Amino acid sequence: MQISEELVNQVVANVLSTLSRQGQGTQAAGSVMASETNRSSVILSEKVITADLLAEKTKGQSVIGITAGALLTPAAKDYLRENKVEVQRATVAVSAQTKQRGAWRAIVLSRAGVVEQSLTNIEQQTGASWSQELMGSLDEAVQGAVSSLCRADAAGAVLFASAAEKAACLANRNQKVCAAAIQDVNHLRTVVAQMSPNLICVNPEQKSFMELRNLMKTFVSAGTPHPEV
Repeated sequence: MQISEELVNQVVANVLSTLSRQGQGTQAAGSVMASETNRSSVILSEKVITADLLAEKTKGQSVIGITAGALLTPAAKDYLRENKVEVQRATVAVSAQTKQRGAWRAIVLSRAGVVEQSLTNIEQQTGASWSQELMGSLDEAVQGAVSSLCRADAAGAVLFASAAEKAACLANRNQKVCAAAIQDVNHLRTVVAQMSPNLICVNPEQKSFMELRNLMKTFVSAGTPHPEV
């Protein structure tokens, strides 16, 4: 069945109307242009890009930026081709605020009241959502952390184990994981600056509630950008 341009435009109009009512029409979802921003002075944050929108916004530009998940209508593609406008899609970069609101994961080898207390407190302070899971062995704990990060269902993970150094070593065998054994807050800040870990391994033994809370708070505040692999 052949779909007319008029029908496509009507569908797009309905989508835009729905997104607008939901308050989502102009959200950029934390997307930014990387090096492409130097080439394009116009960046469109709309989720659906129409020909009319391009005619209104491009203003003779030869390069424009759009968000990573933006949809170009058939008429918009024709407009770009006819006017020789190049499109640069955004590189997704999550802001610090978005990271703080994302899901984080804590993996514990032995039930520790101080860890649970720290997690509860850090959720209240930062608004970050933490899931906690008790594991029976070091290998199981490492595999759980690695799987979670590979699925991207957590912004970052903290593994609490007495063998923190071994846990980090095992986790780093996966190319999508950047793990480090952390001693204290100052050490964590140095590690974050040097390698941006998405998994930190901490020995909770002989650490106070305040020490553990400050470690997790610093980790969440710094965010966990994963290096390109």
